[in-house]
Amino acid sequence: MRFGSLITLTAALLVSASTFTFAQNPRANPSTDFALINGQIHTMDENGTVAEAIAIEGDEIVYVGDAAGLGDVIGLGTEVIDLEGRMVLPGFVDGHIHAAAGGLIMLGVDLQTDDKDELFARIREQVQSNDDDLILGYGVRFNPWTDGNPTAAMLDEIESDRPMFFWAIDGHAAWVNSKALEMAKIDKDTPDTVPGFAFFERDDEGNPTGWIVEVPAQLQVLSALLDIEPSFIAEGVEMWMGRFAASGITAVHDHGIQGLGQDEGFQMLQEFEREGKLPIRVVGSWYWNDPSIDPIPGTMELRENYNSELVKAKYLKINMDGGDDKWTALMVDPYVDEPDNIPNPIIPYDIMEDAVIRADAAGIDVTCHCFGDLAVRKVLDAIEAAIEANPPRDRHHKITHGVYIHPDDFERFGELGVTYDSSGAWMSLDPLMQTIANSRVGEERRDNAFPAANVIAAGGSFSLGSDWPVSGYVSEYRPLSSIEAAVLRQLDGRKDVPPLGGESARLTLDQALRAHTINAAHGMGMADDIGSLEVGKKADLVVLNENLLDIDPNDISEVDVLYTMMGGRLTHDSTAD
Repeated sequence: MRFGSLITLTAALLVSASTFTFAQNPRANPSTDFALINGQIHTMDENGTVAEAIAIEGDEIVYVGDAAGLGDVIGLGTEVIDLEGRMVLPGFVDGHIHAAAGGLIMLGVDLQTDDKDELFARIREQVQSNDDDLILGYGVRFNPWTDGNPTAAMLDEIESDRPMFFWAIDGHAAWVNSKALEMAKIDKDTPDTVPGFAFFERDDEGNPTGWIVEVPAQLQVLSALLDIEPSFIAEGVEMWMGRFAASGITAVHDHGIQGLGQDEGFQMLQEFEREGKLPIRVVGSWYWNDPSIDPIPGTMELRENYNSELVKAKYLKINMDGGDDKWTALMVDPYVDEPDNIPNPIIPYDIMEDAVIRADAAGIDVTCHCFGDLAVRKVLDAIEAAIEANPPRDRHHKITHGVYIHPDDFERFGELGVTYDSSGAWMSLDPLMQTIANSRVGEERRDNAFPAANVIAAGGSFSLGSDWPVSGYVSEYRPLSSIEAAVLRQLDGRKDVPPLGGESARLTLDQALRAHTINAAHGMGMADDIGSLEVGKKADLVVLNENLLDIDPNDISEVDVLYTMMGGRLTHDSTAD
């Protein structure tokens, strides 16, 4: 089957079409561009409809049903595509990604490995083969470092003349050599960027060790090493956009542009749109992690300035806490290994609640980075207060990550209409969960991490988002990998490890598919336009080589994405020369 060699309608087909049953959207003069027939089209509508044909005109779906009903919507110019029984789904929607920031982070050598010897071998090879003035890399994992974080001295043994900057796998830390610290003028007398939140790890004498915590401090160093400007990042973003489309992604919720100014980031995306280079829809956010700034004016300005067909700045993104690895996640119960370590929220609770109430009153939905269960509870409290204070409206508030959610709060997602969004590829007993997470919160709490099945059972809506390019263990953007991990609670390549939380924590395939389509669309306020294959919605769809319902769940991530269509436009064709 090739989109490049589509079936042309014959006179015989047109004659037989006159006997077809009445279509959903009949027109006297049909001008449908595409008709996909003989497929297993899983619409993800409320009824779980599976159709055999779908018709598209321009960027819109004009018919969904059986083949007979096509007679009222096809014409001489229609290109008919025989799906040959293949599975069609709505285009995948990523509920949490950093599409623009990935153009900065995912550069250089891939350092995702658990083996220290392999890690240093990759760095040495990069140094030897790369003549650049700056050595970049990404994906440094936490679990290999059981005796403290890596240091600049380790890197100095490999390269001391050129600066080195390696992003940690979670994007919230970095590892640099002494040359990088020198060029950034970071020494024992340099104050921390944001004391207590973004800082330079130090030795007993106050000297920076080469391990940098949180984005503001990371960017303080990186901006001294290279010119972080739109054209530099755009090259990486454009490359990754093609990969998103190839994985079946047609829409994303960007949870914060970093490395660039927010205006610069949205302008870059809209420039891609104007040039016809944007294969996905982007709903963006105003990123808030500074309590001294009122986020409402900035969010409203972005909403006004960026509201094109494919790029819309709509959300206020709140960053409430960090993660358990650094004891910066806000937890209801104390940490097991450091019970007296009680972190402060990045945004004080009263300031956050006031902002949520005012944002809600202005029609602005919020999404929040909430790693710990206390962060989740406080944001739910704020949303509840906003609902009580403000007139009714169509709300689409969301909490993302939710690694830990207290059982008392499961039902609140459904009651308040808040989407719970998290990352399928994180939902396993990976080495980070087996070591650091277990040490921080204990086995029982760890095994109850990512309680998607519980929230769904309690009436809540769950969506999947990758948080690419960052992660706790493996950086993964492909929806099929996320769906497989959510269904199995195991990672590909690590199926010998028991499922995180046991069998009961696993999602059904239908729940996982909805999480990456209609639920994710709802969670970013776009369910009226995308997320399901229904008449009147945008023609965003993906064609898979195999029906996911007919295969072993362990093989989901191996299924090929044959074609991706966004807005009636083919954005990926695996059969193209």
